[in-house]
Amino acid sequence: MKTLKIKYIIAAITLGIFTSCNILDIDPKDSYTEKGIFSDLALTEAYLTKHYAFLKAGWGADWVYADQYSLRFVSDESMCNFNWQGYHNVNNGAMTPDQIGGINIWSDYYAKIKDINIFFNNLDVLQALDETSRNTLTGEAHFFRAFYYMSLVNMYGGVPLITKTLNLNDPDLMVPRNSYEECADFVVKEFQKAADLLPEKQTGENFGRATKGAALALKSRMLLYMASPLWNTTNDKAKWQQAATAAEEVMKLGYRLDNDYQGLFLNPRSSEIIFQRLYTQEFGTYFDWTNTPNGWGGYSATCVLQGMVDSYENEDGTMPNPANYATATSDPWKNRDPRLYASILCDGQTFRGDVVDFWENEDGKSGGRSSRFGNEGWNAAKTSYTLRKFMDESLKNAWSDKSKQPWVFCRLGEIYLNYAEAKYHLGDEATAREYVNKIRARARGGKAGILPDITETGDALLKRIQHERKIELAFEDHRFFDVRRWKIAEQTDNMPGKGIRVVRKPNGDKTYTIITVQPDRKFIVPNHYLLPIPRSEIQKNDKLIQNPGYK
Repeated sequence: MKTLKIKYIIAAITLGIFTSCNILDIDPKDSYTEKGIFSDLALTEAYLTKHYAFLKAGWGADWVYADQYSLRFVSDESMCNFNWQGYHNVNNGAMTPDQIGGINIWSDYYAKIKDINIFFNNLDVLQALDETSRNTLTGEAHFFRAFYYMSLVNMYGGVPLITKTLNLNDPDLMVPRNSYEECADFVVKEFQKAADLLPEKQTGENFGRATKGAALALKSRMLLYMASPLWNTTNDKAKWQQAATAAEEVMKLGYRLDNDYQGLFLNPRSSEIIFQRLYTQEFGTYFDWTNTPNGWGGYSATCVLQGMVDSYENEDGTMPNPANYATATSDPWKNRDPRLYASILCDGQTFRGDVVDFWENEDGKSGGRSSRFGNEGWNAAKTSYTLRKFMDESLKNAWSDKSKQPWVFCRLGEIYLNYAEAKYHLGDEATAREYVNKIRARARGGKAGILPDITETGDALLKRIQHERKIELAFEDHRFFDVRRWKIAEQTDNMPGKGIRVVRKPNGDKTYTIITVQPDRKFIVPNHYLLPIPRSEIQKNDKLIQNPGYK
C-alpha cells in the first residue's frame, strides 16, 4: 500500500478538516475543501486510504499503532492477564452501558461512516476522475461503509442507518434504530456494490487494498450470521441458501489453503488470505511483546484457558481426558492436533530458541523464569498458557523490535467452514463433511494417519462443524460471535475460567493440577447476546432504545 507516499497527504487532509469548524464550507489557502479533495485523484485516494488504519484489528494491545480491541479476551478462548480496557468486567457479568470494556466501537465507527458519507456526497465531483479510478474508489467507499455497519450490527443488533451527512440544524439529527434485518440487508447490498466495482487483485503499491474477494468474503460472513439461530428464528432455508451461494462466489476466485497453518499469519502474500490489515516495521505494533511470556520480558497478555487447550483433539481424533493431567509426569499435551502447537504455548515447548518454563518448584517459592517466581513474576501467565498464534519468533529484542505481521480479517479457511455450515442446514451433509475435511487435511501438516476425517451425521455433524471452527479460527475474533449466533453462549461462557499449575520435583518429574483463575465468569441472558449501547449515545439521541437487559 502507498503508506509512505501518502502519509503526508493524509496528515494535511486531517489538519485541514479539523482546524476549522466550517472548513468544508470555505476555501482557505492553507487546507483543502471538499471539491479540492474529490476532484484530485491523489487526495481522494488519501482520503480513503486512511480508513485502512481505522479498521479495528484484533491485536488487543494498548500500544503504538495497535488497537485496544480483541474479542479473544471476552470469549471462552482466553482471558487478559490484566484488566486492560475492562475486559474482566465483561467476563464477570458486570458489563453496563457505562462499562463496556475495550470492545466499544460505536462512536469510532459512526465517525468513520460520516467520512464515507461525505465521500458519497461528492460523487458528482468525482466525475473529473477517470472511470477506472472513480469505480475503484467508489467500491472502496462502499466496502468501508459495509465493514463499519457490519461490525456495529454484529455487536449491537439493529442500529441507526445513516447514509447522508447530518448537521446540528438537521431535522433528522435524532435517528432511531433500524431493524436488524434492514441493517443486515444494507450491509449485504453495500458489499455487493463494492464487489461489482473493485478489482479481483490489487498489485504493486496498491497491494493490501480491498478487492472483489474481500467484499464477497465479508458478504459471506454477514449472510451466515443472518441465517443463524440468533436471527433466523424460523430456520428459513432461503437464508442458508444465500449464505452457501455467497461462499461459492468466493471460492471461485482462486484462493488456496496455505499448507503452512502457523506461517500464513506472518505472510501477507499467503494464497489463503483474502483481506488483511498491513503493518510495517516502522508502523508496527508491540503485539509480540505484550503476548510473549515474562521469561522473555513480555507481559503474557493472552492467557489461554484450560478449556480451550482441551478442545484440541488427540491425533487419533478422540478428545483428551482432563483427568489424565493428574497422573502425567511429563508433557500431557503430546500427540495432539498440530494446531495446538501452532497456536498455544505450553510448558516444555521451545519458543524463540529456548524452552518455555511455566513450572514452579515444590517449595512454592521458586520456579522457572516464566513462572510467577521468575523474571518479572507479576507478568506471569495466570493460566500457565500463552498465545503462539500470530507470533513472529524471529523477533529477539524485547520492546525494541516491532511486530509487522498483518491482521487477517478473512481467509479461505473461514469461507470453507461458512460453506460447510450452510450446506449442513440445507440438508447436504456430504458437502458439509467434504469442506470440513479439507480443513482437517491441511491441519495434519503432512503427518499421515492423524486427525481422521469426520463421518458424523445429523446433530453430531453440526457439533463437529462448530468444533472445527473453534479450533481452526482460534483467537481470530470469530468465537465471540459464533457462540452468540448459535445461541450456546450461556453454556460456553458461563463457567469458571481455568488454567494449570505445573510443579517440578527434584528428580525432574512434573505434576499438573487444574486450577481456577476466573471463578466468576458469567454470561447473562438476554443481556450478553448483544452489547449495550453506550449511555453517552443514549443521552445524545433520545430516539435510541437500549438493548434488552440493560438499564
